Amino acid sequence: MYQVEYAEMNSISDLEARCRRQAPRLLLVDIALISPHSVNQLTDLRRHFPATDWLLGWEQPSTQGLDAAIRCQARGCVEWTASAEQFAQLLDAVLAGALGFPGPVLQALYLSVLRLKAAGGRPASSATPPAVRLTAREDEVLSLMYRDMTNKQIAERLGISVNTVKKHLAHVFAKQGQHSRRWHLV
Repeated sequence: MYQVEYAEMNSISDLEARCRRQAPRLLLVDIALISPHSVNQLTDLRRHFPATDWLLGWEQPSTQGLDAAIRCQARGCVEWTASAEQFAQLLDAVLAGALGFPGPVLQALYLSVLRLKAAGGRPASSATPPAVRLTAREDEVLSLMYRDMTNKQIAERLGISVNTVKKHLAHVFAKQGQHSRRWHLV
């Protein structure tokens, strides 16, 4: 099943120190404990632990929570009133590589992304990727690449060789008429 460890933290620094001892596979953070200032700290923490998936817990979706989910690249959210079965389904989905956001939250996240871009976030690239069909594995490798994981980290996460990761990415790039991951990360 799951090995769950509960820890109360007084700061993001405490959380980082705890993660350095043993990087968790999945981290659930209560959105009520995240101030606008600490969202930036969470973003830094996310960069230090790229293989850790993030979930946010909240009483109910909020603009602050949605912005935090985007900034720390959360893989899902859970309301504290969720049943144990709903919580287990969310964990299963996220650990399998899916997103764990309910439909209305996905819509709100999309609108939140648009608002962040309009408020001075990184502008959308003028070159949009052509629509191509990717295999499930290519899509999975590309998704992990978008999460700033190195080829080695992707290989370890998926239990495949670094050369296999490179081949999957080469296939994706060829299908999209590109030659490197740099185009994807613009």
